[in-house]
Amino acid sequence: MNLQKFLLLAAAAVLMAAFGQHYFRNNTKKEKQVLVFKALATAMPVMLAFLYALTAQEVHRTLSLMILAGAFLCMTADVLLELYFLSGVVSFGLGHVCFIAAYMHLTQFRGYTVLVFLLFFLLMLLLHGKFLPQPGWQMILMIGYAALLSAMSAMAVTAAVQLGSPAGYLTAAGGICFYISDNILGFRLLHETKSRVLSGVLLTLYYSAVYLIAAAMYFL
Repeated sequence: MNLQKFLLLAAAAVLMAAFGQHYFRNNTKKEKQVLVFKALATAMPVMLAFLYALTAQEVHRTLSLMILAGAFLCMTADVLLELYFLSGVVSFGLGHVCFIAAYMHLTQFRGYTVLVFLLFFLLMLLLHGKFLPQPGWQMILMIGYAALLSAMSAMAVTAAVQLGSPAGYLTAAGGICFYISDNILGFRLLHETKSRVLSGVLLTLYYSAVYLIAAAMYFL
């Protein structure tokens, strides 16, 4: 990696941390203006994905555009989640669809991918299944999101196994961070806990996830 790319990745990480910390310190005030800083934090990985897509080689063009779309949808979901929760969930779900599409251009689907998916998906059902609503569209939405998150994380792990390189390891780390952060969010919502510690861990893992997913492309 050349110095220019290293400085770009470092600057994006520092700014993301600064914006995210400002949001975390002020989000208890219930002021909508603070959501700008939540979105700005995620905008740093979006910027990384955008800059990479501008100069991506043809072989990675579709991959880069799908990662860019996924990161942008995550940034959009950041705001929607606190304004219209279900629309935020849908936006995150579409983001996972984009990430899955990207990883399908990066890796080959294997039997162990299914096993990892089932492990992630069944673990979510075990952790949160008893809180599922009665059969209906809300239940379908929750199970569908769990399936998409598990599939994205499984594909990210597959990338690490098949690439065996920093790009694959960062991709897997991003997918796992996303998986853990979303499960923490689910725990907080279902148990109605307002722990600041959990909130801090959740945000750290989430921002790390989107950053790692975008930064991984620079190591291809």
